[in-house]
Amino acid sequence: MKFFSMLSGREADDLDKPVSQERAVPNTRDNPRIVWFMGPRPSSLTGVGQHSLALAGALKKYTNFNVETVDIDAQPRTFKRYWHQFVMYPLHAIHVARSCDLIILYQEDLSFMIPIIHLAGGRVCLMFHHVQVPGQARGIVEKVKGFYVQMFLPLAPKADLVLVECDAAAKDLLEVAAVKPELIQIVPCPFEDKYSPLDAGSPRETRAQARAILEQRLGLQIGDALMLLNVGSDETRKNNLTVFQALAKLARKDLILVRVGKAFNTANRMECKTLASASGIRVHFAESVSEEDLGYFYQAADIYISATLHEGFGRTVIEAQMAGTPVIASDIPVYKGSMGDSYLSVSDPTNPDGWAKAISSLADNPSLMDELRERGKTNALQYLPHVVCAGLHRSLLQALRA
Repeated sequence: MKFFSMLSGREADDLDKPVSQERAVPNTRDNPRIVWFMGPRPSSLTGVGQHSLALAGALKKYTNFNVETVDIDAQPRTFKRYWHQFVMYPLHAIHVARSCDLIILYQEDLSFMIPIIHLAGGRVCLMFHHVQVPGQARGIVEKVKGFYVQMFLPLAPKADLVLVECDAAAKDLLEVAAVKPELIQIVPCPFEDKYSPLDAGSPRETRAQARAILEQRLGLQIGDALMLLNVGSDETRKNNLTVFQALAKLARKDLILVRVGKAFNTANRMECKTLASASGIRVHFAESVSEEDLGYFYQAADIYISATLHEGFGRTVIEAQMAGTPVIASDIPVYKGSMGDSYLSVSDPTNPDGWAKAISSLADNPSLMDELRERGKTNALQYLPHVVCAGLHRSLLQALRA
């Protein structure tokens, strides 16, 4: 199965066909039970949470697996959250370990449960998303989270199966943890085709309709400006400040940047706001939006930008491509793997001049925008749920039969 290559012609057409039960579940008639441990309930809105929920949903729809998801009914960084994570979750894992075939931990934060599940006689699969790169964390919250994950890294090799989102993440994991390569399986994010709620016949008409809806619902006035969109939390590794520095250099009055996502690092958000105010950059911050409105944001945009320095996969660039929005993104291994040549890359993501040049070259070249739009939509086909689910199911069956 091709997860990380450009597809075209007959291959692309084949991917758009649903996977039958027989193809998704080869050589098995049983009904394995999987219990999927998530994080705090709002985590379902994060990229990591969406990955697990999408995979669990695909397994339910396309296979005969009996999949149950459990989450923590609490906000992040609260006493209730940590009480459930470190006390109630282990107790629940012990309870279900013997009655289910496999427990899946939705991210590396839950690695501490691996030996507990084994002691209870169960099997465990860990979803590992990314290794934090030194120097790409700033502020107490980011640094504490990084230290916490680093502390439990030695437990990752003890899992019965480790799922990563891309080849680059697998290589990073092998460099920091002694995981047996045969236990690592690459399973990218699956994407429902839900980010294109409008189909007005042409990209221009679709953008106009999406902008009208956002103005009516959220009061966001874009007009005829060239809209740059970025979705995700404000963290140091997301490198958002560099994009603002690039826009300050461009000083184009026909551009507006829309940032959708929470300020995980408030210092980073304030730096961006201060620079925007001082440089006259048109910018709109949306803390959080509904799934429906997110589709309108993608379709209202002319260009999607991701300046991130490090990702486990990077959902938003594929969401943008699925919505028909051309992408400019960092030239990093994970994006080269997931998008190939279907996006415009910036070789040095830390250099504002590179972003300014890329933005101008795409904004002033409608034919290139049309080309990247079509390439992106074709590339996104390989991440449809039934395609990803077939590979995931084979990996889980191998783990269960081991």
